[in-house]
Amino acid sequence: MRLIVLTIIFTGFLSVSWAATDSLIIKGKILNLNGRLYRQAPSITFSRNNILQPQSELSKQAPLQADGSFRVSLPILFPKEEFYLDYGGKAFTTFLGSAGTVEIVFNGDSLRNAKKLFYFSGVNADANNQYAQFLTEETRLLNSSKQLGTDFFKSFWERSPEDAKRLAQSRAQLRLSAVRSATQNTVASPALYQWAKSISDEEQLQVLYEYALSNQVQVPKELLDSLQRLSSPPLTAQRVIWANRFGNYADLLVEEKKYTNPSRTNTLPVRLMSSLIRNNAANLTQEEKQRLDAITGSGLRDKGELDFMNKIFARNEMVLNLLFNYERENKLYSELFDSTATEFLRVRYLAKNLYKFSYKQQLVLSKYIQSNIGIPQFRQSLDEIVNLEVKDSANIRTAVEFKNVTADPVEVLPGYFFTASNDNGTSWLNRITERYKGKTIYITKWNLDDPRSREELDYIPALQANVPDDVVFVYLHLPGDESISQEARLRQYVVRHQLKGVHLFLDSNQMMDLLFRLNPLDAATFAVMRPNGKFAQKKAPAPSTLEKAAQAILEADKK
Repeated sequence: MRLIVLTIIFTGFLSVSWAATDSLIIKGKILNLNGRLYRQAPSITFSRNNILQPQSELSKQAPLQADGSFRVSLPILFPKEEFYLDYGGKAFTTFLGSAGTVEIVFNGDSLRNAKKLFYFSGVNADANNQYAQFLTEETRLLNSSKQLGTDFFKSFWERSPEDAKRLAQSRAQLRLSAVRSATQNTVASPALYQWAKSISDEEQLQVLYEYALSNQVQVPKELLDSLQRLSSPPLTAQRVIWANRFGNYADLLVEEKKYTNPSRTNTLPVRLMSSLIRNNAANLTQEEKQRLDAITGSGLRDKGELDFMNKIFARNEMVLNLLFNYERENKLYSELFDSTATEFLRVRYLAKNLYKFSYKQQLVLSKYIQSNIGIPQFRQSLDEIVNLEVKDSANIRTAVEFKNVTADPVEVLPGYFFTASNDNGTSWLNRITERYKGKTIYITKWNLDDPRSREELDYIPALQANVPDDVVFVYLHLPGDESISQEARLRQYVVRHQLKGVHLFLDSNQMMDLLFRLNPLDAATFAVMRPNGKFAQKKAPAPSTLEKAAQAILEADKK
């Protein structure tokens, strides 16, 4: 059974963002495409990265014509970016794209045995045609050195900071030397050298940030200075991973600063607050605008002006709370990092917290953040993922506003079933599983505020695509520490992330009722039930282990 690659198909989204971005046109042909191969894989998937979302690829499918030809366009935000071709799991390659056209040709008769399968023309053709040999040489060189290759990470984390830096530099140099050995009999492409150097350098930066995180030490100045390259081409998968590690490191510094000086980090300058109110509060009178302008210019003069600001804030609390919370974080970013890193963290603030906001809040915050970002690649990257988040706004609104939920699952949207009950948790779950007796059930226990849960849920659509259609997916949302109801946010997340199946949102008492029935009752754990209603596995493989999870479901289905 072939397992599909986890991607976000964003065909509808492309029309939203293209007007503001360049495009890469990808065309080509599969030579000797026969009927059997076409039936197995009638399209090619092309993917690219977004610097703000390391867990996702943005993809579009190019249907194959009868003669094997294909053509597709994808947006491109950086002057050069990595793109990925996946032909039905049968052939895969990475190539470098720029605004313009790239043409790719490969032979359907040689998918498994060709020494060189893909041939490129058009933009970056020299680099793309030399890349496969570069990878071969890089693998050979890394395998030839245990210290810098196969055994590099075995002792890296226990090294002194000086040794760690030296080893990371030596590994980067070894990887880059593969360009020279791969092009001994030809002229090395400058674009290939730049591409390979970017990958090797940024793996070095990644592992040094990981070293700092694992050993709880500060990164040296040269690592902080390296952040200026975040907005430079090419954008690679390695860049996205490194940027994510830097973001994790920055989060730790921000939290430390909040902890050591909470009173300072929780406040904003009065003039900034009055400016935010002036520019974002609704239905201000001309007198109110003039008074806010005066406060922005001169600061507070008496308590009456503070009461005046509080009154307007209360009328616009939802919007202003969003902006004030963001600006508190932004103030810390500016104190800790330089301009490029600060701009990256600003756009990342919304990207990493999207699940916390309604789609209307996402749009408000995105518009505000983008208006203050000077680096176009960062601004466009945020715009791209926010448009992905809100593209299902009509379905999200239907799901959020649906009222007639009962103890038996109700189909709110095609494939999405909600259920509500005040019953004992065990009785409620038994009612659901009894309803689907005769079918295999995959149970997901999750919590929206748990990062591991969100990571695993991203793989659910791929898992569903690789098991029989009659397998039932049941989701149990476990309550956390939240003090207010978040069901609207949960419903939005379910629809946005295509979590088709039956959803139960438990309260704390219902969760405790299930403690022994569903042990372990932890977020990001999974179970499989056989068609006879008995558990096949209470500790089933996670969706991220696609092949193992699918196999566990198929075995339970057979038995």
